[in-house]
Amino acid sequence: MEENVTPTVHPNDALECYKLFWKNYATFQGRARRSEFWWPMLFNFILGSILSFIPILAMLFGVAVLIPNLAIVSRRLHDTGRAFGWYFISFIPVVGAILLIIWWAQEGQPGQNRFGDNPKGL
Repeated sequence: MEENVTPTVHPNDALECYKLFWKNYATFQGRARRSEFWWPMLFNFILGSILSFIPILAMLFGVAVLIPNLAIVSRRLHDTGRAFGWYFISFIPVVGAILLIIWWAQEGQPGQNRFGDNPKGL
């Protein structure tokens, strides 16, 4: 008897990670690998920088990526074993941003944690 198991997505390159970013537009549950987090952040930074020369396009782009950015932040924090509420530490000037960057750069917890299975399949 076969089980219906959704295969874990293993993004192999930057473009796959960006597609996954949009596919999981408002998915706040689960976990996200470092590559799944950092590639979209880089692309969004570059696109936002380019669009900043045309304010209305920059504003529209910012609104379009707001929800998926919060979702990927949530899933990345989940991978390190932290709840999304820890994102609000960013309101502490300098220290909060540094802590978040350190947490986002950390290796995810091995195996399953309270937020789901390890996206690396380990």
